[in-house]
Amino acid sequence: MITQLTNVADDPSIAGTNTSVKAAEIVSKLKEDPSTASSVESAFAVIESIFSGGVTDLADAVLDIVSSGLIPSSIFDFLNGYFDSDLNSISNVNTRSPETPIYPSKSSNDAPYSVDEASLRAAIHIPASFSYGANGKKPVILVPGTAVPAGSTYYFSFSKLANAAANVDPVWVNIPSASLDDAQVNSEYVAYAINYISGISSSNVTVISWSQGGLDTQWALKYWPSTRDVVEDFIAISPDFHGTVLEYFVCPGFPTFACTPSIWQQGWDAKFISTLRANGGDSAYVPTTTLYSSFDEVVQPMGGDSASAILSDNRGVGVTNNHAQTICAGKPAGGVYTHEGMLYNPLSWALAIDAINHDGPGDPSRLDLDQVCGQLIPPQLGLDDVLGTERLLIVALAEVLGYGNPVSGEPAIKSYAQ
Repeated sequence: MITQLTNVADDPSIAGTNTSVKAAEIVSKLKEDPSTASSVESAFAVIESIFSGGVTDLADAVLDIVSSGLIPSSIFDFLNGYFDSDLNSISNVNTRSPETPIYPSKSSNDAPYSVDEASLRAAIHIPASFSYGANGKKPVILVPGTAVPAGSTYYFSFSKLANAAANVDPVWVNIPSASLDDAQVNSEYVAYAINYISGISSSNVTVISWSQGGLDTQWALKYWPSTRDVVEDFIAISPDFHGTVLEYFVCPGFPTFACTPSIWQQGWDAKFISTLRANGGDSAYVPTTTLYSSFDEVVQPMGGDSASAILSDNRGVGVTNNHAQTICAGKPAGGVYTHEGMLYNPLSWALAIDAINHDGPGDPSRLDLDQVCGQLIPPQLGLDDVLGTERLLIVALAEVLGYGNPVSGEPAIKSYAQ
């Protein structure tokens, strides 16, 4: 992480630019390790001070975070080594094969893959404890968002879901280049993982996504219809199903300067978004639960009827669109939760567990909302999980600035989707 940011700071081609100066200042602050957070409450106070009034771009947000005293050395060491972590490996050895072939296609209606099967399978991280659907445990596939590898993303949150629900078994998909490449290709990894994990397990699966992972999953469900039969629940956290008007937040200089393919594709008016939403893609294909916050610094709008996270239920499969500040109005869980903060929001956890344990989507009416909304974080998480999740923005900045193949516009729509 420091290495990537240092390379940007020292890059002669951008020396003296705002991006180079901010990268250098961030590296300097990171080396100071100014940890002062002593409680969840004190951490939330700092997070609120940074994000309640809005921030202008990702580099500014990261600079505020590392200057605020919210980075314990243990978390810093973990994130600084994320690039070499086995948790983020795209070279996993998964030897089991589904009884029914799923490649090159499981169904004649599925879109063709452009990625070879060995790469698709190797991107799936299956913990040694995974039970393959035995003993009533339900496989849960964790799909990452833009610019942060899945292992690091969920290390501080939903990889620990079994601590809250003993009947779940998480795995995750490490999409190459931290999901910064073409989102259509990223979706191939999701489609394959759904059919692979269900195919080697004695159970259908649940998908939990964050950020762009929601788009990737919805695209997979739309263009690989065989996946719909094996997904019991889709739980989308901070999704941008209608894109965002804040692309510039993630990509410095956007749209004047080149950016990564998937960031281009997530604009409110992007061709990828309009293609996804066309012909019923703005409606759920499987029981779907969305969780989102007004204080999302990456995806906007996220309030009212125009919230990007909203999916309709024209197919009657069951959808609940859950706005934290509406459901938990005036209570701790309805406070300042960021794009990444919804990963540790207690409503996100409660509704995810509710969806997994019931037919159909998560339903707030089944929850004890006084209890859930009265919490700042789920009981299964702690201070380090809050701080670690917020520190993911540093990883995102390092990945975006270090991306080696920027483009000046979004990739063409694949022929199968035209």
